[in-house]
Amino acid sequence: MDELPGRRGPSALTVGDLVHTLGTVVIRAVPTAVGLGNIASGPVIFDPMDELPDSPGGVLLMVGLAPDSPQVSTTMPAAAKRGYSALVVKAREQPLHDVADAARTAGIALLVVDEAVSWRHLDRLIVSVTSSHSRNDHPNAAGSGDLFVLANAIATALKGAVAIEDLDRNVLAYSNLEEHKVDRMRRIGILARRVPDMDKNIRQYRELLLADGVLHFPYDHTDGELPRCAVAVRAGRQPVGSIWVIEADQPVGPEGETALQDACRLAAIHILQAQSAVDVERQLRAEWLRSLLEGHGSLAATATRFGMAADVPSVVVGFTFPAGGGPPPLLPQLTTAVEQYCGVFLTNVSCVAIGRTVYVLFPSVRDDETPRRVATGASKAVEARLGHPAHAAISSAGRGPSALHRLRREVDQILAVIGSVDSAPSVATATDIYAQILLTTLGREFARNETPLHSGVQALLDHDRARGTEYRSTLCTYFGALGDVAETARQLNIHPNTLRYRLRRAAVGFGVPLGYPDDILTTWLQLRLAPSQDGRDGRP
Repeated sequence: MDELPGRRGPSALTVGDLVHTLGTVVIRAVPTAVGLGNIASGPVIFDPMDELPDSPGGVLLMVGLAPDSPQVSTTMPAAAKRGYSALVVKAREQPLHDVADAARTAGIALLVVDEAVSWRHLDRLIVSVTSSHSRNDHPNAAGSGDLFVLANAIATALKGAVAIEDLDRNVLAYSNLEEHKVDRMRRIGILARRVPDMDKNIRQYRELLLADGVLHFPYDHTDGELPRCAVAVRAGRQPVGSIWVIEADQPVGPEGETALQDACRLAAIHILQAQSAVDVERQLRAEWLRSLLEGHGSLAATATRFGMAADVPSVVVGFTFPAGGGPPPLLPQLTTAVEQYCGVFLTNVSCVAIGRTVYVLFPSVRDDETPRRVATGASKAVEARLGHPAHAAISSAGRGPSALHRLRREVDQILAVIGSVDSAPSVATATDIYAQILLTTLGREFARNETPLHSGVQALLDHDRARGTEYRSTLCTYFGALGDVAETARQLNIHPNTLRYRLRRAAVGFGVPLGYPDDILTTWLQLRLAPSQDGRDGRP
């Protein structure tokens, strides 16, 4: 059974996990909060002027709205219906009873962010936690936990608050164990997600990067900064960050220093991953999408990972370069161009290249025109960027991850027709070219099963090949004109009596069945599907 969007999977990050990871210095749940066990997939900024998008497991940031704003309470039922797991407000020194009741009624978790934390900073924090959790869910992810887990492990071992930073002094992760003492400098660093630019800090970093081991910095009477020890984190010989431990009660001894240096090896892996978090997450999503499009893989928690709502359909769009017109650009270039363009207009876009086709998942599509509009724009953008046209196929709508394999087959059928039928549009749905798809499918089945033609049809085709006559094109044109003799004669530029003679000859001379509607239908199909001398079908 598929995992329901917004509900916990076996290794999913929950709202409660998110709150615990960020710590109460940043965010907290109201005491009566419900839904802390629901999946947290990523942040979404609320815009009162836009329609609320679907976001299974989304964390909705109510930017610019006080908790007593009617819009906060009225948004909750819609947010819960569209899959959101949590709603975040700033208290603004106002009571939260009413908004907490509304959240509990809607079944959505209400979280309160510290006033000093900017919304932009909170957005980045949530993205950092959810992205790192996604990487660690994957069996090939390095290490055994993310940077926040590592920070807590170090803090527990060394009995002091820990911060892990990159070379730009950005705070990548921090411990959140409340029994450890912290000072004003640490609070500022966590809330701003960056260590302040002070001469003292710059000097300490310079010393740390030049040192081979752990350095200790004493208590600073001028600003009350607690004593610390620190070590540079290196990948090989290249520094990538640092780990800082507050020595509030007692200094870290030799055994602790050894443990801290051992932790650096794991921290280096995670810091490098954090620096390429977007690329790593993109690769993981691509692998998951590949499995689903090929009809493999587990469906647990997949809907939430891709932003697929249970009651809203999704669409698969395929892009490929047409044959001819010179060598096409490399497939990775097409992948990048398509993903970047589609990601501007849609959230949770996932993209993967399989064979010669780039498949893009448009999750939770409510507007039928959106896939066509975005696919058409992407096709034009690819041609403008890469100097080569691109075909695009838009699937029908399907619900749930299990439908993606079928949608991919539909996309492949559309692309096959676009690439082989001159009159087909460069961007199409199955509805646009349904007749061509059906004929192509029937032709493939005819060839695969080696289905023999009717003896009269075969005799007519043999005569055309041997004598250079045009009975085949005459009948196809006649059928295409729905039996209108005058129109058929006009198209063929022959006299109507000549046409009547050819029709009689086909029926009497070759034995082509033309007496009943089913006869006409099957004869037309055979004439259309049978290859001619030049290998083409029987289209007039």
